[in-house]
Amino acid sequence: MPNETVLILNPASASGRTGRHERSILQQVEAKLGTVERHRTGAPGEARTLAHAATVAGARRLLVGGGDGTLNEIVDGVMAAPGETRPTLGLLPLGSGGDFARSLGLPRRLGPALEVIERGHSRRVDLGRLEYCDADGTPRARCFANEASAGLSGATIGFVGRFAKRLGARLGFAAGAVAAIATHRPEAMSIEIDGGLAYEGPVSMVVAANGGWFGAGMRVAPGARPDDGDLEVVLIRGLSVPRLLVNLPSLFSGRHGAHPSVSFYAARSVRVMPKEEPSLIDLDGEAVGRLPMRAEVLPGRLDFFAPPGVQ
Repeated sequence: MPNETVLILNPASASGRTGRHERSILQQVEAKLGTVERHRTGAPGEARTLAHAATVAGARRLLVGGGDGTLNEIVDGVMAAPGETRPTLGLLPLGSGGDFARSLGLPRRLGPALEVIERGHSRRVDLGRLEYCDADGTPRARCFANEASAGLSGATIGFVGRFAKRLGARLGFAAGAVAAIATHRPEAMSIEIDGGLAYEGPVSMVVAANGGWFGAGMRVAPGARPDDGDLEVVLIRGLSVPRLLVNLPSLFSGRHGAHPSVSFYAARSVRVMPKEEPSLIDLDGEAVGRLPMRAEVLPGRLDFFAPPGVQ
């Protein structure tokens, strides 16, 4: 008989801090929730495999011990399991960004986050499904919790690792964004919303968002709600390097919608096709491949432990 609570811990999350404090984390978890079945990830993709196995085995609570990248793998593994019975997911604030947790109104400290799980209140949320091409051009598909995007966000991921360990997640992502902007050239794309052409021309960034935040606290999709049955598509048409730098702070505050080159769409699906060299894709904070991409919403697919009354 499997343990009803499974913890999947990514010791590399938060620049290795999770691994360094693993014993203390496990003690706090079991003090609140009782004995858990613990698994440590050791390589990319392992969280997905472990989550799939835990779902098949009948786990009732699945604790995510890592950041948004770990959550992405776990969500995809849970959704790949056969049947309709799936565990309720509990997010532990152990990653660098924790952006999807912001949309659920979860505490940023481990103790209060465990209290939310202990109380047992859950919220059913939407997921996204992304079709894309990997680095070799092979078509792929996977589910996601927070966002899929292309353009500047995809280019930024390549720079973030150089800064995050020294500056922390938020400043590291901001520094990575500045580095990506410095070499940015808008890319020609066509964007279809729910099957109809919405825009064709130069693009700096396009986002299909289920949650409101990404990039360690950038409020890129201020209208996104993870349980409204839609994705929020954020389109930033082609901007010059100086204009992007000047407007970068507005992405953190969520006020970028005032700029005439920014548009928002509520969408069930979005398709992005490159007109030139395919842009890189960012999926829940991880580089996964290149355009073209198609993202669609999967309404009400998973339960997450969350405080009551938070919308």
